[in-house]
Amino acid sequence: MRPEFLNPLFAEISTLPGIGPKIAANLGRLVGRVDDEGKSEAARVVDLLWHFPYAIIDRSHQPTIEEAVEGTIATISVTVGKHFPPPRHNKRVPYRVQCFDRTGEITLVFFRAHVDYLQKQLPVGELRLISGRLEEFNGQLQMTHPDHIVTEEEFTSLPLIEPVHPMTAGLATKTLRKSVAAALDTCPDMPEWQNAAWRSQEKWPSFLD
Repeated sequence: MRPEFLNPLFAEISTLPGIGPKIAANLGRLVGRVDDEGKSEAARVVDLLWHFPYAIIDRSHQPTIEEAVEGTIATISVTVGKHFPPPRHNKRVPYRVQCFDRTGEITLVFFRAHVDYLQKQLPVGELRLISGRLEEFNGQLQMTHPDHIVTEEEFTSLPLIEPVHPMTAGLATKTLRKSVAAALDTCPDMPEWQNAAWRSQEKWPSFLD
């Protein structure tokens, strides 16, 4: 018989905060839970815990613009310069935002941009931290659709090491990460399976650390 303190892990994922019927259905399709007859079942909290990432994105490299290397993922502190909207009625031309630091300039590129959103996210003269893959175009360093655009205050909670999970259509990456975090919050305090002295000697964290 299952120990009672493990019951929260076997609850349906719809019991987690922020997971409505639509997200629950997408998550259920993602974790692929089926019964003995091959029929789909509602996903459980524990199913999310066993949905392991297959890679990571390392955003810890924080160069200046001058030090930045094309083809790498970097997080750079910049001051927002001028906005360059595309010509009217020509959606093929991207929206560009010129940014700079004390060492050089970088252009942020957005296709099919939402102008009001970008002007709010990137106010002229303000400091922002941008994170994404660096490219070079016509000798100019650029970043197309940065993964993150944050203020200095928001940067403190930006995950510099991001897990990359298998995904499914209709499910946003941020939604999955929040769901996995919510599932981890339900984990009860359990005895560590590894010998405490050995774990301390090897400097290993416990399961929930």
